[in-house]
Amino acid sequence: MEVTTVDGVTIAIRVVEPDGSRSGVPLVLLHGTRIPGISEYDLPVPNGSLAEDLAKAGHACFVPDARGYGRSTRPAAMSRPPSESRPIARSIEIVRDVDAAVDELIRATGFERVALMGWGVGATIVLMYAALWPEKVSHLILYNVLYGGGNDHPRYREHPLEDPARPGRFNVAHYGGYSFNSPEELLRKWDQSIPTADKDEWRDPAVAAAFERALLDGDPSSSTRTPPSYRSPNGMLEDSYFMGRGEKLVHASQVYCKVLIIRPGLDYFSRPADIESLRADLVNAEQVVTWEPENTTHYIILDRPERGRTAAIEKIIDFIRR
Repeated sequence: MEVTTVDGVTIAIRVVEPDGSRSGVPLVLLHGTRIPGISEYDLPVPNGSLAEDLAKAGHACFVPDARGYGRSTRPAAMSRPPSESRPIARSIEIVRDVDAAVDELIRATGFERVALMGWGVGATIVLMYAALWPEKVSHLILYNVLYGGGNDHPRYREHPLEDPARPGRFNVAHYGGYSFNSPEELLRKWDQSIPTADKDEWRDPAVAAAFERALLDGDPSSSTRTPPSYRSPNGMLEDSYFMGRGEKLVHASQVYCKVLIIRPGLDYFSRPADIESLRADLVNAEQVVTWEPENTTHYIILDRPERGRTAAIEKIIDFIRR
């Protein structure tokens, strides 16, 4: 499916629907910084699709690719060298893509309000959306969320995110508008977060292979480069830099729906300080539930069932059924 945003951008959406009753609240599932939606939420292998598990429980799911990602419209600048453009697709711009998906989901299902789930900076974006359109949102699921709770993100110490010539600014000269990524980079981060020597014991090799394939398939130009790589906009990366410095891009006091915050104990992206600050600011939320399972990774919803995946799915379904 495709929808069009208020500014004329075509957004691709993977639709995953229940076979039977669609009685459960429908969801929009938004991806994170470098990854198209299918690779995080709908891999075509056993235990690889959160969207499928939610659909089996009666919840229709829309999995959009934000502008510049996957099968959605890529700005013309992404066909030119990265150095020729500013970081593409900032979080506040992607809110327009979420709105187009939400409006279509409301139209298709007849629900007045829907649930939103976001991964990483995608979680920050759905938080922004809930602040802007509270009348359209019943539940928020913030997974590995970055919020601006601390000013020294350890993950970015080895990355040149800050402009050395202008402290306090993102290093646009180094990153430009978008990045070329290899699937091996993300699999390496996943491997590093798994606390066992045998990674296959923690993560199904079939899921890892499907994840890698989905990343490359999400960019039609991936096979034109050797080795293959896929492009991702750097707007979310710039936003993660500012939040890593302790700056809040949205204030959670503007959110009024029910909120579930999930931070796996071994997550390398979301910090305890983010969760603490977010909870403190959610003063108007109808309900706030925090779940921080120990000995689980950033990829808990793609790890093996006994490594936290089953518990995570049960937690999400229980929350949105309330």
